[in-house]
Amino acid sequence: MALVLVTPENATVELLLEIFEQAFMEVSLDDEGRGVRINEDVRARAFLNEASDRIQIGALYGIKEDAQRIDRLELANRINDRYAVIRAAIDDDGDLLFDYCLLLRGGVTKKAVVQTTRTFMNLVTRAVNECDEDEIVD
Repeated sequence: MALVLVTPENATVELLLEIFEQAFMEVSLDDEGRGVRINEDVRARAFLNEASDRIQIGALYGIKEDAQRIDRLELANRINDRYAVIRAAIDDDGDLLFDYCLLLRGGVTKKAVVQTTRTFMNLVTRAVNECDEDEIVD
């Protein structure tokens, strides 16, 4: 049996959905049909960029309304200092955004897609728990 890789040529949102479903993850297409909602311990989203050469995985955490902007930015900086694999930022609404990019050029296995997504979600949880020193994450 030939190994089927996920590549820019065959990557679709429907394929992502199928991969996650086969891994027994709780998933659904988003309302626009452009990404996959992942509802595990962490609520995340996976989607393809326009060229379909990478899978972008993201998660969003609310921040308490009374948290100062400097505290929000310091939280993102602490996470980025301690976790090289995931990226943290504060979005336009002041919430904590995490993302990771899985490159598809050359192809990746379906197993790698699932393992990378699960690793991302585990790291996001750990980063919030370890770095939210001021307890501003909602």
